[in-house]
Amino acid sequence: MLRLIIRTTAVLLIASAVLLIVGLFDEFLNWDIFSQGVENVLYGVFFSCLVLAGAGIALSFVLGILEIVEIMRAGHDGRSLPPAPRFGYYTKRSLAGATALIGLLLLLSFVNAGVQHHRQAVFRELAEQQTQRFSAKIARALPRDLSNPTVAPELAQLMQTVERSELFGDTLLYLPDPADADALWYYDGYTYREPDAEGPIPFERLFISSRRETVVGRMLQGKAQERFDFIQAKKFVWLEPIGRGDDIKAVLFLRGYRNADFRNYDFKE
Repeated sequence: MLRLIIRTTAVLLIASAVLLIVGLFDEFLNWDIFSQGVENVLYGVFFSCLVLAGAGIALSFVLGILEIVEIMRAGHDGRSLPPAPRFGYYTKRSLAGATALIGLLLLLSFVNAGVQHHRQAVFRELAEQQTQRFSAKIARALPRDLSNPTVAPELAQLMQTVERSELFGDTLLYLPDPADADALWYYDGYTYREPDAEGPIPFERLFISSRRETVVGRMLQGKAQERFDFIQAKKFVWLEPIGRGDDIKAVLFLRGYRNADFRNYDFKE
C-alpha cells in the first residue's frame, strides 16, 4: 500500500509540475491555445493534483510510521510479518476510489446546474417585477427631443432607485437615434460630466457594435423576437421594452449581481 501511494503521489507531483510550467508559458507568452473553459478545467486539475499529492505525502508519512511500528513489534515478539497483499489488490481499490470521486464531482456538477437554472429563473422574475413597477414612470420621464436628449430629474431619480437595489449591478437606458439607425443614445445613471458643467445631464451616444446593442436596436424598431433568445443565452441579464405594444420608446437593460441571493429570495419582501 505504501509503495502504491508513493508512486501515485510522484505521478501527481509530476502532473502538477507539467501543468504549472504550461500555465506559466501560457501566461507570460500570451498563448491563445486554450479557451477560457479549458483553462478553468486545467486549473481545477492542477489544484486537484496538488491536494491529492499533499494527501499522498501525509499518508506516506503516516503509513511509513505504521510499518516501522509493525516491524519493531514483530521483531520484539519474534514473529515474521504477514505477506503483503498483491499489487492488484490496492490497484482495484484505488481505481474504485478514483471512480467514486469522479462520480461525486459529476453529481455535484448536475446539482450546480440545477441551482444555477433556479437562480436564473428567480432573477428573471425579480427583474420583470422591478421593471414593470417603474416602466410607466420611466416612459413619462423620457425626453421628447431625441436629437440631443437630456436626463430629466425624475428620470435620474428613477434610474438611481433601480441602481440602489442589492440585486442589480449595471443599469442602462437606451433610446433610438432618429438621425442614424446604427446609433443609440444611452444613460447609465453615472454619465460623466465636467466638474464645472451646468444644465441637465446629456445622454451619451454610441454606434451599435455588440450583440446586446443589436438586439436593443431591433427592439426599438419593433422587432423584439431576439429579446428572449438574448436573455436565455446570457446570465443574469434582462431587457425591458419601455412603451406600449409595438410602440417601444426605450429599452432598459439590467445586469444582476452574480453573488446576490437569488436562490431563496422571498418575493413578498
